[in-house]
Amino acid sequence: MILWVHIRRSLGEAVLHRERCIEVPSTPTRSDFWEGGWFEYPDKETALEALEQSGVARQMKCQLCKP
Repeated sequence: MILWVHIRRSLGEAVLHRERCIEVPSTPTRSDFWEGGWFEYPDKETALEALEQSGVARQMKCQLCKP
């Protein structure tokens, strides 16, 4: 299962999503880690580690897909 972390530096938050979540765009744009963007991870452990290391104030799991 692929998981996505959406980092929104302007809002100071990062959100973990499943690959089939309706919030994940059909063509996710990856951006620089320091700017934010959508980042793909192959497993939950790696995704959770990335979420913790995102450096933002709020780290959340998506309320729609509940990864």
